[in-house]
This record gives sequence, structure tokens and C-alpha cells, in this order.
Amino acid sequence: MKRALLFLCINFMLLTSNAQVTIENNSELIKDALIEITPYLEYFQSNCIVNKDASDCINDLISKSNNKYQDYLIAGALYNIDAQKSYELHKSALAKKPNELNFNLEFAIESHRIEDYETAINHYEIYKESNENDYRIDVWLSECYLNLDNYSKAIAYWKNANHQKNHTGIDKAIHIIHGQTNQIKKRSKLITNIKAKDSKSAYELIFLDMNWELDWWNTNIQDVFLEKDLAIIKDVFGVNSNEYKQLSAYNNIKHLHQKNSSADSIKTILLDSKLILDNNPLPVNGNVASDLLRISFINELLDEKEFFENRGQEIIELAEQHKDEELLNIYAYLESVATGHVSKETDKKGWNDYQSERFAISYFIGLADKNTYDNPDLEKALIDFPNSSKIHWVKLNCAKIEGKDIKPDLIEVMKKEFKTLGSDLSKYSYGLKSYFYLLENEL
Repeated sequence: MKRALLFLCINFMLLTSNAQVTIENNSELIKDALIEITPYLEYFQSNCIVNKDASDCINDLISKSNNKYQDYLIAGALYNIDAQKSYELHKSALAKKPNELNFNLEFAIESHRIEDYETAINHYEIYKESNENDYRIDVWLSECYLNLDNYSKAIAYWKNANHQKNHTGIDKAIHIIHGQTNQIKKRSKLITNIKAKDSKSAYELIFLDMNWELDWWNTNIQDVFLEKDLAIIKDVFGVNSNEYKQLSAYNNIKHLHQKNSSADSIKTILLDSKLILDNNPLPVNGNVASDLLRISFINELLDEKEFFENRGQEIIELAEQHKDEELLNIYAYLESVATGHVSKETDKKGWNDYQSERFAISYFIGLADKNTYDNPDLEKALIDFPNSSKIHWVKLNCAKIEGKDIKPDLIEVMKKEFKTLGSDLSKYSYGLKSYFYLLENEL
């Protein structure tokens, strides 16, 4: 007990002394650390994660750190790769030097990301004292206070961020907190599965490489990964396998399409690969099939309505066979082109059989003015998709139409919207801006 009390007293003294210490911005020491650690960072990014297991590479990189500034830099390199390791390193750096300005900012962001809002606020405010014009801090503080139910402060900080002037930067600031961090590790997992001859993982891997998410608004083709991963698929399944032939064709077509090459070149590859055209089979992976169909429609190699009439049932059966949501989504898209809408039956199937949020959203869009606040389907959707701002918006809209108190649902929509920017198809924060205006009027 005495030992525990002594430990608590020491921690209290440390906290008290830290509050009195002048904040430092040791940018030169960070630059020096970067020079020292750069060879390891370059090897990690350009060689190790291309050719080796991601977890091994991460652990190896962490082992190269010799000081708190290198901890900080490696944590930054891992921020979008391994959220847990990034958090631990940023926490370690701050513990070693609590008065370092940059360490406070990064630990605030890390704490925010794991929803430790009170800790995040403390460290954001330390940083803001030296950078009062950094509007990103206002955005982040606004979300933190919203989740702590301090709505007046949330509104005040949102206003300080000046959405009219800084809307693009605000979008990016929100993405910094809530963007995905699993792509590198997902790639390693898929490679492991492929080496065990899992065909499904081969398609998922190449689609991942060819549609790599940089942020919510941009993707690119990771050619370095792609070359390595196609070679693995060739080695595991064989040069004449459907997996290798179809995915090689997908690779070639995607690159041709990006270069605006002629439709004839794309058509030749599809025909030579016996894919899609002339009633040839679709790839069994919905994402790859969807991408190839989109390219075929854009290049007028196929007509959507005709394709739906001739092969719609085949797509439904393929979706059922492989339990592939994206294959069902292809059917839904073609159905909407051919008939002017997605049927309630298709939406319900996608929602209930595939647990797809987008089909649930489509279902409620289809209901239009038949939506009601107490609709049991709406309650089920909110349970099935607890982070969907768009589905919760349906409930909010019904509350407004039916004359109910909108504040509780408005706040829930805002909390979800911060995490996803899901109300806007373009992933912009204009919806969030309008919600803040509504909330201010409700207080």
C-alpha cells in the first residue's frame, strides 16, 4: 500500500511540475533524428513492406529507435499502418519529454483517435497556446467537446475553424483522425492466405493494390506491390490458372484505361482472356468484376440495359454462390439503369443477407415520404449500422417532419458524421457545417 501511495505521489508531482514547464519546440533535434533514422525509414517503405510480412517490418523498424525523437518519427511513419504501435510510440516519446510541443500534438491526435477525448483536449490546448491560428486544432477540439456533450464549446471551436475559408483543410483534418489504417497489414494477410492457395484472396489482393486508398478522395495503383503480388499469384496458382490470367488481364486493362488508351485495346484483352464480352464469364470477385464492367461501359463495349436483360440473373446467382456484396451491387446498379430504380427486394436482400449499409441506405431512400420516426425497420438499421450518419439522418429528418424534438438525433448524426463524412457522396464537410447551424439554433 505504501509503495502504491508513493507511486501516486510521484505521478502527482510529475503532473504538477509538467504543468509549470515551458513548452519547447525542438525542431532541430527532430531534424537531426530524421537524418539518423532515414535509412531505416527508406528500407521499411521501399523494400521491407513490399517483400516481407508487415508485422515483422514494423517490429524491425521500431527496434531501430535510439531516442525519443526517433520514437516520434517512427510513430508518424506507422500512423496509417499500425494504429496501436503508433499510439504506443507517441505515448513513449511524450513520457520522455512532456514539454515537447510536437509530442503533445501527436499524442493529442492519438488520444482523439481512440476516443480518449479528455486527454486529447488537454494536449490540443497545450499545442494551441503556441499555434493559435492552426484551425485544425479547432476542428479537433470541436469533435472532442461534441462527444463530451459540451455543445456550446463544440460550436464555438467549429466557428473558429472558419469553414467558409478552410473547408478543404477541415475535410483533411477530419480524415487525419478517422482515415483507415489497415491496408498494409491487410495486404500481408492476403499474401499469407494466397500461399495457402486461397483463390478468393488473390482477387482481393490485386484489387487492393490497384485501388489503394490514399485518403477518402483519392486512390492510386501501387505498382511496386502489384508486380510482387502478381508474381506470387503466378508462382502459387500457375501461369495458366484462371486467377493469374484474369488478374493479369485486369492489371493491363486498368493501366490502359488510366492512360486513356483505345477501346479496341481493352476489347482485345477481354476477348483474349475470355472475360465478360461475347457472353464470357465474369470474374468471381465482385470488386474486380465491377471495375471491369465500369471500364467496359465507359468505353461502350457493353450496353448496361442489354447486359442486365441478358445476364442479370447470372449476376444474382454468382453473388449468392460467392456471398459477394459487390456482385449484388453490380446487379442493383444495372437494375436502376434498366428500370429507373433499385427494387425494394434487392435492397432488402443486400441489407439482410449481406449486411450492407449501402443497400440499407438505398432502401430508406426508396421509401421516401413513407419513412416514419418509429419505423421498426429504421430501428433495426440503426442497430445493424451504428456508425451510419446517413441512416441516422433518416430518423432525424422524420423527427423534424413529425414535429418531434430533433436535438438528440441531431447530436447523434453529428457524432457519426465527424467519423465518416458519410452524408456527402463526395466526403465533404458541408453536411457537418449545416448540422452545426441547426444545433446552434436548438440550444
